[in-house]
Amino acid sequence: MSLYKTSLVIIVFLLSGCSRLQDLHNIEVDLVNIQPIKSVGASPRFNLQLLIANPNPQNIEIETVSFKLEIAGQNILSGMSSNIPTLVAYSQTNIQVQTTLNLFSLYALLTHVSQLPNEKIKYKLHAELSPKGFFALSINKQGDLNRNILQALLNQYQ
Repeated sequence: MSLYKTSLVIIVFLLSGCSRLQDLHNIEVDLVNIQPIKSVGASPRFNLQLLIANPNPQNIEIETVSFKLEIAGQNILSGMSSNIPTLVAYSQTNIQVQTTLNLFSLYALLTHVSQLPNEKIKYKLHAELSPKGFFALSINKQGDLNRNILQALLNQYQ
């Protein structure tokens, strides 16, 4: 095959990949719950339950997901997983990811909450999704943390 034909095939292949990327609508991630799980050693562990909405006409296979959860300005939980179910087209999928807890940040959070018990607690969730066949997606979500979720987290250490 001539260099011209090879170049043309490569360009067509790259452009078809780019058009596929343009078809990917925004995936939404919501924080649903934080549940304590049995710890290994002295490191506290939690399951972070996320709800992922796929508004796209095709199923999306996720290779990995990683995230950081900030509560009241403190980096509290972080984790990653490669055991993510396929995101079915036009549906929502619940996933659970095991996390590690930053104890120093938890202490700062406990101090903050005890000083301002009636204040709304803000959270920020930063997630990176790596769909198979697409570039990684960076998703940022923020809002007010449900007091029941926060209380379940804090009850483990009070």
